[in-house]
Amino acid sequence: MRADAAERRQRLIEVAREILVERGPNAPLDAIAKQAGVGIATLYRNFPTREALLEAVAVASLTEAHSAAVSATELADTDPERALTEFLMAMARFRTGALLPMLADQSLSELPASVHKARARNIEIIDDLLAKTAAAGVTRPDIDTIQFISGLALLTRPLPPLAEVLPANNIERLLTIYQAGLRPDGKPLP
Repeated sequence: MRADAAERRQRLIEVAREILVERGPNAPLDAIAKQAGVGIATLYRNFPTREALLEAVAVASLTEAHSAAVSATELADTDPERALTEFLMAMARFRTGALLPMLADQSLSELPASVHKARARNIEIIDDLLAKTAAAGVTRPDIDTIQFISGLALLTRPLPPLAEVLPANNIERLLTIYQAGLRPDGKPLP
């Protein structure tokens, strides 16, 4: 693939994620193409179906989450508290919970192989992160990775009807409370 074509494809994925987070999985594809600065034909050349675009967005998002988890797992060797905080805040920036509904109509067995593979890699690295933070006394030892991811997803879902009454840092504040709840002693973070 030529460099300019690869850049266009990447731009489409980035814009699609933004629009899908805001409007949901049924967002108009022409709005994605327009915001990405391409025609609808270019979008369809790259992603022949809505499902292909959703798959690309999911894989890209899971790949970014994996990179954040790898960084956090490495940092957990020296600063487990900071590692967990940075990972939680990265997931908030990626708006993880807003992207999960795109795949909600599918069972795990129906997920595309690429999404399944990326998801499995993430579970494995988050297992490692939680093992390190639990060993350091930063998280409870009885937290299961799926529970951890589920809680994170719920906290990072957008709440549009409440947007005007919630403080700007609401997700970060909720994640701080969530992180305090993950601690074995239940004490609030400093």
